[in-house]
Amino acid sequence: MSLTCLLLGMPLCANALTELPTGQLKTQTLVEAMGQDRITEAQNVIRSQNMSDIAKKANLDKHVKADKQKLMDDAVAAIFPVVTPSMKPKSGMTYTKLEKPLDGLAGELAVIGSDPYSLQWLNANIQRFKRNNVAIMLVDVQTDQQYKRILEQAQGLYVIPVSGQQIHSDVGLDYYPAYITGMGYGQ
Repeated sequence: MSLTCLLLGMPLCANALTELPTGQLKTQTLVEAMGQDRITEAQNVIRSQNMSDIAKKANLDKHVKADKQKLMDDAVAAIFPVVTPSMKPKSGMTYTKLEKPLDGLAGELAVIGSDPYSLQWLNANIQRFKRNNVAIMLVDVQTDQQYKRILEQAQGLYVIPVSGQQIHSDVGLDYYPAYITGMGYGQ
């Protein structure tokens, strides 16, 4: 049984299609069998069903996107505040050479906070950081809004809001901003 017959009612389709004499191979169009009005009605039902399905899918997609965005916003907000009690902002720090190269450091790393000096230092060094594809550890930031502003300021560099306690423990770094290579750190 065709979808059209189901939509328009089985008796009409069955009567129109079974009236052919037995043994004849007459071809009947759908218009001849059902009439133009019934076909138009069926097409409208199918179109409205498709439009309804499309609207439902679009609405569902909108809600799924909104839910994903809310989950992401909640996850980001749960990270904050990020604090590193063992590190404080300081200026004018000289380069400290490490006794042995840092294991596991795959590149260069900048360590900053959300304080004005760190942000000024980031701006002053942004071109070098971009050239060297430096990752940035954000070790002191209170809110996700501050983090978003720093992301914009970082111009596409990878900014990780994370405690600097491990860096402090590994190399003795007790200040930020700082630029860390495999051989040492400083401003």
